[in-house]
Amino acid sequence: MSKVIFTPWKTHSDLLAVRSQFYPTPEYSGPDMRSKACATVSAWKLRGNLPHAVEATALLTDAILHDNASKNSIFSIRATYAAAFCRFVTGLVDNKLHGAKKSMFSRALDLGLPASFVELRHEATHRELPSLTVLRDSTGRSLEWLWGFYWRGVGADSFSGVSGGGELEELVRGVLGQVGALVDATADGKGVGSADGLSRKKRRVQMDLASVAARIVGILKETRGAENVVAMVMLREGWLVPTERRLGDSLMETISKWDPLLQMITEGYPSFLVALTEAMADELAFISTSSSSTSTKSDPYSEGVYTWLDHVLRSTRWELHRRYISVSYVLAVCEESSNHWTTLLKKSIGKEAESNSLPTVSQQLGSQHQSSGGSRLPDADDDMTTLNKFGWDMADTWDSRPLGVV
Repeated sequence: MSKVIFTPWKTHSDLLAVRSQFYPTPEYSGPDMRSKACATVSAWKLRGNLPHAVEATALLTDAILHDNASKNSIFSIRATYAAAFCRFVTGLVDNKLHGAKKSMFSRALDLGLPASFVELRHEATHRELPSLTVLRDSTGRSLEWLWGFYWRGVGADSFSGVSGGGELEELVRGVLGQVGALVDATADGKGVGSADGLSRKKRRVQMDLASVAARIVGILKETRGAENVVAMVMLREGWLVPTERRLGDSLMETISKWDPLLQMITEGYPSFLVALTEAMADELAFISTSSSSTSTKSDPYSEGVYTWLDHVLRSTRWELHRRYISVSYVLAVCEESSNHWTTLLKKSIGKEAESNSLPTVSQQLGSQHQSSGGSRLPDADDDMTTLNKFGWDMADTWDSRPLGVV
């Protein structure tokens, strides 16, 4: 006997219609339908059995629509963003809502939810309210994650420039093939008869490499979830970890070839480094759950992934970019999926994490916005600027005595 599933929408086409309103195609030039989609989801909520992903999408989208400094105060905008974001994360990872008790990081790992979301949710709940810049960035990333987690799978079709696999993977392979040829040409120096000629060749190749990196950044910006596809293609198809390598083989030549490209991509699209390091950690965790500890220790691929992740987390070359990485997520993976390589990784970064020398998520995302050269967004200081126009100002001295005390 088939199982009966009750849904708040009447037909599946109703759900697809709401999806198109939340995530319109690039070719769509009609009116903004997100407000109507939020109202529809609000009605569905009253009927019950509403999937958390649908409700979270509506809450996050409504927070974006609420983001209007001419109608609402900056504080209320920040509070709306924070409430929507915290409800989105809590509904997925709260250990009081689902089955056996697990840590939030563990549940995030199971779902593929970025650990930075869990950290930011903790900050918004127990510490200072994150800045408007951080909340806007996190809300956008959350909607992109919800697309891949839920909305992409609700229909057979695929739109909004998102490719679930084939076409995007083929495009990435073609671009990476160009990179492989460029770095090999730089390393070999074929056809160059003098040191000056070799230097000119390297400069030309560096320019070509920057052009390819810009193309990859363009793909990442235009396609939702592309950073995860690029990271997995790089890892699993022999680009970052050569398929022919044996256990104990040095990876330094491969690292020296690919490091410049990865850093160029990170400079143009910082979220790529988050996806890449979390994918590396997930690869080590997946291997530990699918293989014995002995076979994991002798697996050349696991050793290669560990070497890359350890290099990114500790090398001075990546010092300026490490503020984008969620080290807490990597440590959580090491705790939840213990094997030879995760144990080594935990030892190599544990002291740094325990010393509290790593910035918080808010600081990481805030510095990310500044380094990207983005225009300044209104925050709490803007409220003071507006009040100054009407004659208000801060007192020269602050009297901390309680009311009623002379």
